[in-house]
Amino acid sequence: MSFDTLFSNATRLPSIPKIVQELIESFDDPDVDMDKISAKIAQEPVLTTKLLRVANSAHYGLPRQVSSVQDATIIMGFPAVRTLVMASGMVDSLEMPSSLDKRQFWLNAFEIAGCAKWLCKFKKGLDANTAFTAGLIHTIGQLLMYSADADKAGIVQAKVNTGEERLSAENEIFGYNHCEVGAELAKRWKFPEIINTGLKYQNSPKDATPASEIAALIYLAKHIVNMHKDNPTPEELISSLPEELQTTPPVDLTVMAEALPDIDDFSGGISSLLD
Repeated sequence: MSFDTLFSNATRLPSIPKIVQELIESFDDPDVDMDKISAKIAQEPVLTTKLLRVANSAHYGLPRQVSSVQDATIIMGFPAVRTLVMASGMVDSLEMPSSLDKRQFWLNAFEIAGCAKWLCKFKKGLDANTAFTAGLIHTIGQLLMYSADADKAGIVQAKVNTGEERLSAENEIFGYNHCEVGAELAKRWKFPEIINTGLKYQNSPKDATPASEIAALIYLAKHIVNMHKDNPTPEELISSLPEELQTTPPVDLTVMAEALPDIDDFSGGISSLLD
């Protein structure tokens, strides 16, 4: 199936809740009406239930139980509520192909999203909300590709299981990869161009013109999450990064590497959305 054919059938394309699109659009709105958006979230029973369950979990340690979206917004802050609703909306609305493990897929997405957001602390001017969203959907292209052609998806997964790099296997079997598909899908969802470009060049930020900080952040986040489990020293972490990230890092690598040991789990309480 060609790239164009993959997107030719509109009914096959995955969709996301309208409230998620509105939340993403609110990133660039300094005058966003939080009460209005909270009211819209409250009209979504499934999203509201999950939001309140996670908000009241031990991870957040709130001073009191929250019983409404408005309560959660006041106590947790709108950015935290927006993050949880976006993540929940994605998990609940996107169908998982049989070749992928749903829990593992989203746990990885949450880890990369959380790490990309955390990295924004180490350079002024980076948008943590945009970084989180791009990280959350960095492998979203797999869902469309692998659902559209289960046989090819099985071949790709078999190659990955033997140690082949996923992007290489996808290019060989499909003729394109999930980064390209994810970028096009995000474009059709009317996501900001900065996210679309970040998805497309997440494995090769140097190829993005103009430069994409989001692509570089996702690229770095994937390396950090992969290495973090081995508890590397700051020096080991930096020296193990691809040359591209060492020579043109999106953040201050030295300060970032020194702060890394304080992080236990990048996904944080958001992973309980899968329980």
